[in-house]
Amino acid sequence: METNPATTDPAGLPDDAVSSGPPRAAVRWIVSVLVALHVAAVFVGPWAMPPSNSELSATVGQTMQPYLDVLALGNGYRFFAPEPGPSHLIRYEITRDDGSLVEGEFPNRGDQWPRLLYHRYFMLTEFVNTLSGSPDDKQAQAYAQAYARHLADEHDAKTVKLFLRRHYVPRSEEVRKGVRLTDKILYEERPLVTYERD
Repeated sequence: METNPATTDPAGLPDDAVSSGPPRAAVRWIVSVLVALHVAAVFVGPWAMPPSNSELSATVGQTMQPYLDVLALGNGYRFFAPEPGPSHLIRYEITRDDGSLVEGEFPNRGDQWPRLLYHRYFMLTEFVNTLSGSPDDKQAQAYAQAYARHLADEHDAKTVKLFLRRHYVPRSEEVRKGVRLTDKILYEERPLVTYERD
């Protein structure tokens, strides 16, 4: 059976099998723009993150915030490099019903193992720090109360006091002077919440 050359394309496919989409150049241009915007968002996420952001980065970050939130691109890569900021721990003082005192902090490499569990506890403390001192401070207090309530249940406690500890990274000149990573001068602490069980 002969095919009508008028109804086939040069590759021998019938007309209805040939794509009728936009021109290839237009598709490439649209995809390129979308990829460029995504790469820009990956850069803007950490660039616009407080506390050391500029007015320009904050404005650009605010413009792209919905996209950053949907894809969780606001990660704190600044935590790792080039100048990592302080980390945050929660220290607790627990008074049990029998009057004994239990002290500790989390995350704690000795208590939270494997490393992934330690990291999850670390994200809890960093989350409270992020909310503290911001318009969401009441939310930070609510989370801290929940942490304290959990510790009270776990230790059969009457009172739990939580403190937010900020642990600074020593600067190069401090390291040259012999300051170690665990030196007490690198820690700063403030009360977070006191929980009393009824």
